[in-house]
Amino acid sequence: MTRTAHTFRIPLLLAALLVAPSPLLAGAAAPHTEIQGEQEAAPPPIDMTSSWPCVQRKVESLSVAAIWDGPSIEGVKGWFREPGMSDLIELLSTRRVPVEEAEQAITTYVDGVPKEQRDEKLLLLFAGLFDKMAGQRRGVMSGIEKYQKSQQARAKELERQSTVIADLESKQPPGTTEDTPEIAALREKFNWAQRIFQERQSSIPLACELPVLIEERLYALTRTIRGLMTS
Repeated sequence: MTRTAHTFRIPLLLAALLVAPSPLLAGAAAPHTEIQGEQEAAPPPIDMTSSWPCVQRKVESLSVAAIWDGPSIEGVKGWFREPGMSDLIELLSTRRVPVEEAEQAITTYVDGVPKEQRDEKLLLLFAGLFDKMAGQRRGVMSGIEKYQKSQQARAKELERQSTVIADLESKQPPGTTEDTPEIAALREKFNWAQRIFQERQSSIPLACELPVLIEERLYALTRTIRGLMTS
């Protein structure tokens, strides 16, 4: 295998992994393609020193007061014991169900409740929905942080591998253009690990949108519930 000339700068390795292919990827550069017209801006680099990789500010927990101006839900519990309530909340909190369909499900539910009980049942519905979706959001955020932790470990391992390759290359006779079998094997391992790292990095911005989508869905359904109440 012929080695492409390159220079190692270890402190910059992690940044290079986030914005461009590594110089260790011999012969892997993609051909330049000119694209006419407006292009989407590249996402900002992911901060590998932080436990939270998202550009969205981390808010630990949702506030009821921020989305709800109705009666207090403090002490409102037992929604899971209400007939049909658990199934309805499961449907409402499922993101693959369109918001419009979820809103219609709320209206259909209310139509089957006696008028004098509607506010009570809707308050219970909101309490359960908030509990359910706040839990979903916490789970997603915890998953993002675990994902980031695994990526940080991968980044450190890539840095270690690149240091080993650079050290071995520094011991080669001047003018050497061929990799030794040992270096070739290490380079192949590095290239594979880097591809996995970069593919995983590309999914982080999408994952970071999930807490926002949960919040937006909860807010929309909260407005529907509140709009059907008389008090």
